Amino acid sequence: MKSILDPTFKYTPSVQTDVRKTFARIRRELRAQEGRAGTEAEIRPNVVSLARRQALPAGAR
Repeated sequence: MKSILDPTFKYTPSVQTDVRKTFARIRRELRAQEGRAGTEAEIRPNVVSLARRQALPAGAR
């Protein structure tokens, strides 16, 4: 994403934008990226397993 300080940044008033078209374009770009990423390497989930804590006995509190 371009920064507002980037000289090539062009402001577009909200009245002149179509949110549906913008979201459709973003979805297309994401699907294209996922397609390329899926062919380049195995897709791995971004999940971290947490260690399970042991409960204290009732009288130890």
